[in-house]
Parts: sequence; C-alpha cells; structure tokens
Amino acid sequence: MKSVFCLLSCILFLYGSAPAQLQQPYILNGAATQRTCNCYVLTEDVQNTSGTVWNKNKIDLSRSFNYVFDVNLGCKDGSGADGIGFILQTEGTNLGATGQGLGFAGISPSLGILIDTYQNNGENDPPWDHLAIQMNGISDHLAPENLAGPVMLVEGNQNIEDCNWHLFRVKWDAATHTLEVSVDGEVRLTVQKDIVQDIFGNDPLVYWGFAGSTGGSSNVQQFCAALRPDYAFDGGQILCDGTPVKFVDNSSSFGVITRRRWDLGDGTISSDAQPAPHLYAAPGLYDVKLVIEDNSGCISDTLRSTVTIGSYPVADFTPGQLCLGDPQQMKDASAVSVGTLETWRWNWGNGQTAAAQHPVAPYTTPGDYPVELEVVSKEGCAGKVNKLLRVFPSPVVSAHARNVCIGDAVEFNGVNETPAIAIAEWYWAFEAGDTLRNQHVSYTYAAGGKHAARLHAVSSNGCAAAAADAHVAVIDLQLFAGRDTLVAKGQPLQLNATANGEGLHYTWQPATGLSNPHIADPLAQLEKDQVFRVTVTSPEGCRDEDDIAVKAYTGPEFYVPTAFTPNNDGVNDRFRVVAPGVPQLDFFRVWDRWGREVFTTQSLEQYWDGTLKGQPAAMGTYVWMVQGVDYLGRRFSRQGTVTLIR
Repeated sequence: MKSVFCLLSCILFLYGSAPAQLQQPYILNGAATQRTCNCYVLTEDVQNTSGTVWNKNKIDLSRSFNYVFDVNLGCKDGSGADGIGFILQTEGTNLGATGQGLGFAGISPSLGILIDTYQNNGENDPPWDHLAIQMNGISDHLAPENLAGPVMLVEGNQNIEDCNWHLFRVKWDAATHTLEVSVDGEVRLTVQKDIVQDIFGNDPLVYWGFAGSTGGSSNVQQFCAALRPDYAFDGGQILCDGTPVKFVDNSSSFGVITRRRWDLGDGTISSDAQPAPHLYAAPGLYDVKLVIEDNSGCISDTLRSTVTIGSYPVADFTPGQLCLGDPQQMKDASAVSVGTLETWRWNWGNGQTAAAQHPVAPYTTPGDYPVELEVVSKEGCAGKVNKLLRVFPSPVVSAHARNVCIGDAVEFNGVNETPAIAIAEWYWAFEAGDTLRNQHVSYTYAAGGKHAARLHAVSSNGCAAAAADAHVAVIDLQLFAGRDTLVAKGQPLQLNATANGEGLHYTWQPATGLSNPHIADPLAQLEKDQVFRVTVTSPEGCRDEDDIAVKAYTGPEFYVPTAFTPNNDGVNDRFRVVAPGVPQLDFFRVWDRWGREVFTTQSLEQYWDGTLKGQPAAMGTYVWMVQGVDYLGRRFSRQGTVTLIR
C-alpha cells in the first residue's frame, strides 16, 4: 500500500521533467531502515530492538504545524509489541531505547505521543492498544507526566496491530498552546499546555521524529510521511449526463504537494490542483486516477476509482388501477441505463406521500387520483412520471346452499350484496377440484358428510370480492339394522339400529314382540323366526331401510354339526357352535383321536376351518366340548364328535 516511486525515470514518465536534487531529511538510528522514499521501518519483527528516525531540522514551536503520517503497528496481536511514539525533544538525533519505553523512556525534556500495543502492568497500561500523551520520558499512566489518555486509538477497536495503515495527525496551535491528535480522521486526544515554557525551558526549537521498540514480544513497526492522493466532489455535485463534474483535491500529505497528475478516465489529463469542471461525452463508467508528489520529491501510489456518469432514469409504475379491499401494492417499473436508482418519491394526489420503492397505496375511497413518481439515482439523476390512477370499489358477495340427501344435487346460490357494483364473473370451487362458472349452480357430491364450496366473484372493473363459503351437509344415513342373529325362544333380544345424522325417526316393522317400534334400540321377545325391517327418516326428509333376520331356537342350547367339509366351496366349510340363549361362552374346544387339542376359542363368532398349525388336518373323527352360561345365569356344557370330510 505504501510503495512509492522515487526513481528519476518514474518522475520523468509522470511529469516529463526532472525534480531538483533530493536530500535525505532524516537521521536513522538502531534498527531503523528506509523502505521507500517517504516510508521508514522502526523495528522489524525481532525481539529486544529499537529504532529511531529524527528529522535533521528542528521545528519552531512558536509556530503552528499540522503533521500527517501513516502508521502501521504490524499484524501480530497479543504476541506483538511494543509500540511507537511521535516525540519532540532537544537532546539530539541519536536517541532510543528498547522494551516498554517505546524508545521514549529516559528522554528528557521531551513530549511523546505514544501508541502502545502491549500491556505493561508496571506502567498501569489498559489491556487494549492505546494512545497517550506523556512528557519527559515517563510512560507510566498514573504518573504526573501523563498529560492525556490512555484511550483506544480507534473508537471500539481494541487492536491496532491489524496489518492496516492508519492516518495519524499531530496538530499544534502555537497561539492557543493546543495539541490535538487524530487517528483516521477522528480527534482522539487534546491537551492545552504551554509546552515551550513548561517542558522545554522556553526553548521553542526542538527535534522531532519517531521512535519504536520491542522487548520479549515483537512486530514490524513503521511509519510514512503521509502522501495519500484523494479527491471528493462538492456537496451539490451530481454525476449526470450533460452536467460538468468538478473534482476537488482532498489529498493528505506531510509536506507540500508540488505536483499532481489527473487522468479523468476519458483521455483527459490534467496537472492542475483542481481540474477545470469536466463534461463527459456520454454516460458510462470512467476509471479516474490521481498521483501526487510532495516537496521531498516522493511520489504517491496511484489512486484509482471508478466514477459513474449516470443516465437519466425513465420513471414508471404499475398497476394503473386499484381495488378497495385488496392490498394496494404498487410496483416501481422505472429503469436507468447507467447508474443505480436510490430514492423514490411518491405523491398519491390526496395529500399523502411515500418513499419506498414498492409502497402500498393509502386509498380508502374510490376515485381518480393523479399520482406522481420521481426517482433519483445514486448519481443524482432524476426522472419523473405523472399518471392517473383509478381506484374502484370491490363487490361483496355471499354464498348459500341447503342440506340434501345423498345422490341429490345441491343448489348453490350466489348473492351480490352490493347491487350498485356489477358482477362480470362468478366462480365456484369445490373440494374435489371441480369448478363451475355461474351465479347459481347445481353440484352432486359423491359422498355424504359436511362439505364446503367457495364462491369468487369479479366486478366489471376487475375488482375481486372477498371469497365467500357455503357449508352444506349431504345426508347419507347409512342405516344398519344389525347382524342377522339367533335367539332362544322367549329370550329378550336387544335390537340396535345405527344411522348417521341427528333428529332421526325410526320405525320397525312388524311391531309384534317389540317394546317400542319407534326407537333405534327396542327390545324384542320372539317365539318364532322373524325378519324385521327398520326405516329411518331425517329432518331433511332423507329415508333409508334395512332388514335383520332373527332365528328363534328352542334353548338355551348348543347346536353343533356332526360333520363338515372344509374344501372352500362355500358350503359347510366351517365347524362352529350355534348357541341360542347363551350370551357367554366359557370355551369351545376340539381334540383329535390322540387327545391333541386342534382348536379352542371363547367366542361364538370364531370357528374351526379344518387346519392344524396352518396345514389341512387329516380326515377323520374329532371330539369336541363346549361350555357356557345361559341368559338366566346357569352354566351348562355339551360334548360330542364331528367328522372332517375332504
């Protein structure tokens, strides 16, 4: 970053003429070396070393000065040390010391502005890299010789050993006896003191320079007499096509800037301190360069930066109309060929404004509004558009339907609750993804249950109504009278029909033997076989029927077949017990002729399918036994044999 070009050939190349004979203005001591024309290394990354660089010529403190330097404290934080100091002293040009004194220790009389990068507890250092103003070779911060500080060099930055160069400015006002120290453009310390009288015994002529040191820790520590090319623009400068650009030199230099070379990026070269206002031929990106030379003959690095000469934006926006009730989202549709849009100024035509790129409009009443949008690019180029924005009311609709029986069509009806707003389009959406486009539609659901349809509507002005839902119940009674069953003659039988819905009405036929033929669960008592038919009716008029067959046996008793043929022909494939009057079964078991159990259950619903461990059992005779409790609470059993035939 700090490389410069002091060779005669470079100067000839840049300026076309040779400068006067240069003389080295500094005396170097210890480890100090000159790296470039205006840059010096005080210490390399070596322990227990020191270096000083003193200007040969004394300065007169009865006159003000404003010295600007670049300082670099190395890259090793924590393990680096010790720091550097800018020192005023009268003792000579061969001074310096290693370690925590930063080359300042022991020099008296003196004034030192110390950049300390190592915490020495014996000198009451803070834990962060710091800046302080001391006098007479004393660097203890609790000593009377500590005139100001310590403070961080850069606010909020505890580490100055960051590999970076920092702009270090020392300003002395002789009239007010004020010493001001700035780092990177920010004032960090100020002292008001008559240093000529209080420190130097009324001798205003002092040597000045830099000292640096390392101890058990080390860093590369260096400084440069500042030579930073820079430029700025006037506060009102815009960088737009057709506007002259005035470049303002903003360079920093320790000495007097004697020469400049401007390259304005379009072939225009200038050596003026302030180039004449320059008019670029067309919008575009221009690579501007600036090189400066000071009165010591040192030449800076080349400053390179891109200047954008912007084109004027074409302002535009969408949409051209809005609907009340909808999000009134506006979209900037402006464009610029060269440059970057940066600000937007919306005037809604109702006394309200906005500054977002894509704002939401604020309208609450319909009407025609003159909207103005002005856009400005980062380069200061502005464009403007005025358009009439139409705001329409949105319709309000409702959706209606009535419950129906399964298989019947539901009649859906849409109602325009805002008759003054004409509806141009109606749109119904159903759960299965079906759609119908009309105000009144019929739709048949494939399954019963609760359903919903959503109605959408759009006005003739293109404004959509808020969606309205219609809820409907499709009645699918799914009546079930119960499984066919058997019962002992004279045994009470609980019937229990089930159906979907509420407020249902039941009718059983015939009513003979029923406790109540108009409820879902009457009690029946039979002396013979009977088929009952139950009819159910919903409040909507939906109707369903189902039958249940009841076989009446003499009982309680166990009825067991004497043979079965498990050949999967659907006839007599199962061996099971029929037990009228026996609601509770203790067991039903089957054994082969060797006494091996082949089947057991406690449920009247289960049966033997003629297999043993998943394989067909052998033909032959098997022994069975059944035991249970009848509906009167008496336990009894039966046993016998059955023949398996294949």
